[in-house]
Amino acid sequence: MVTGPALSPGVPFATSSPEVSWPEAPLPWVPPSPPGAWLLLTDEHPAALGRAVALALALAAAGDDALSLPRDDLDELPGFLAGRPVRGVVFLTGAPYAYHDPEAAQELLPAVLEVVARLGPGVRFHLLTQSAGEPGLLFLRGLVRVLAVERPELRTSLVDFDARADLGFLVRELRADAPEDDVRWRGGVRYAARPARVPFAADLPGGPGAYVVTGERGPAIARWLAATGATRIVLSGHGPVVAPGVDTVVVPGDIAAPGVAERLIATATADGLPLRGVVHAAEALAEDVETVWRPQVLGARRLHEATTGCPPDWWLLVSSPAPPRLAPATAAAWLDAFAAWRRARGLPATLVHWPTHNPVSTL
Repeated sequence: MVTGPALSPGVPFATSSPEVSWPEAPLPWVPPSPPGAWLLLTDEHPAALGRAVALALALAAAGDDALSLPRDDLDELPGFLAGRPVRGVVFLTGAPYAYHDPEAAQELLPAVLEVVARLGPGVRFHLLTQSAGEPGLLFLRGLVRVLAVERPELRTSLVDFDARADLGFLVRELRADAPEDDVRWRGGVRYAARPARVPFAADLPGGPGAYVVTGERGPAIARWLAATGATRIVLSGHGPVVAPGVDTVVVPGDIAAPGVAERLIATATADGLPLRGVVHAAEALAEDVETVWRPQVLGARRLHEATTGCPPDWWLLVSSPAPPRLAPATAAAWLDAFAAWRRARGLPATLVHWPTHNPVSTL
């Protein structure tokens, strides 16, 4: 969370922001248990296949059996599980660079869901990632939240570990069957996510300069920016915006389409005007992942790439509170991870929630 002076009254954003704390959460003591069996599946990326082999050896050293099933044989999964006492199903993902592109991350989702669809009660489902903070893997947090509602019997968990993690830690994680569903291993220390809401106190100064705004909320946001003294406001794909004394420009096109984000930034910074802020509020109210992800996720990535040569002073990601449905929940989780990913690289980014029912006419 980016902190700074609180926003002035009347700013059309939420007064609190979603946040997650990560307190240490040591594994509980587990009494000795008889040997068990685990089914290991992967996205078939070479890095995931290598980790699966290493994890299988580590489980064997702990006295358990590790079995595998190629993705081409997933239809045999129910019978495979029914014929043996499997303690859990583990899905390992590949290297983070493989999912840097939002389209690649989107393709990971059906691969995981194919497994989920074939799981019955009595078997816990674990997702293991070595994300290095990559949003294209951490969006799986949204899937975990959805499955907690739609398939609670699976007790799905996401375990993210760093490159220094000893596979012995993962063996302990799996065998402990701990209740947490969002876990990080960092330097041999276990942390578990705790949801929270924190006051929204991002430093979003207005004033002279250029601003880029996307999404249906664009006109309301533009009026606020105009009131702060903005010199130029460039909106993506909206009709005329009345803002007396301010240069307002509309750039038509799909924010996720190649070249549109670049045109937005070029228009904003024409004549050497500095880019002060970006508000990415584009979203689509739909149920299918591709439709929802396109403006929110791919649009955010396009804007990020378009601003590499002229980073703004601040960047605000606006999202509606995500219901426990697949498309909006995974998109919101990607945006949350993307904001953290940018901040880790010294770039500004703050995520806030703005309910869709908040009427722009009152701003």
